[in-house]
Amino acid sequence: MTNLGSDLMELLTAVVALYVIVDPLGNIPLFAALTAGLSEAQRSRVLLLSVLVASAVLVLFAVFGVEIFGYFGVELGDFMIASGLILISFSLHQLIRPYEQRPATDGLEVAVVPLAVPYLAGPASISYVLLMSKHMGVAPTLLAVAAVSLLTFATLRASGFIMRALGVLGIRVVEKIMLILSVAIGVSLVRRGLEAGWSLGASSRG
Repeated sequence: MTNLGSDLMELLTAVVALYVIVDPLGNIPLFAALTAGLSEAQRSRVLLLSVLVASAVLVLFAVFGVEIFGYFGVELGDFMIASGLILISFSLHQLIRPYEQRPATDGLEVAVVPLAVPYLAGPASISYVLLMSKHMGVAPTLLAVAAVSLLTFATLRASGFIMRALGVLGIRVVEKIMLILSVAIGVSLVRRGLEAGWSLGASSRG
C-alpha cells in the first residue's frame, strides 16, 4: 500500500510538472490570436488536431527516446541536467521575450505549427517526457502524457471563458507564474542530476 501510494504521488507530481511545462494557460492568448478569424467548428478542429499532434510527439519520445539516447550511453543524471538546462533556458526566454501575435488563418496548419510544435510539445516538454520515461518507465509516462493532454484540451477549450474571467492581464500574470515554476523545476532537475552524477562517481571510486 505504501509503494502504491508513493507511485501515485510520483505520477501526480509528474502530471502537475508536465502541465506546468506545457503551459496551456500561458498559450491561451496565442490560441485566441491564431483562431480569431475562425468559426467555432474550425476552432474545435484546430484545438483537437493540435493536442493530438502534440500528444503523438510526446508519446513517440516516451516510447523510443530512452532507447535511442541509451544507445549513446546517456545516464539518468545526464537526462536530468540536459532537461533542466533546456527547461531553464526555454522558460527564461519565454519570460523576457515580447509576446508575438501572429495573423489568423483559415487553415489547419496552425494546429501543427506553431500550436502543437513547438508551443505544446517543445524542447522542454520533450526533454521532461524523456526524463520521466527513463526514471518512471514508459507506462506511467504515457499515463501522465494522456492526463496532461486531456487537461490541455480542457484548458484551451475553455479559453474564451478563462479570457473573460481573467482578462489578458490576468492571463499574463498566470503565464509568468507558470514560467517561474518551470525555471524552478529546471533548477531542481539540474541539482538532482548533479547529485546523481556525484553519487555514481563516488560509488565507482569506492
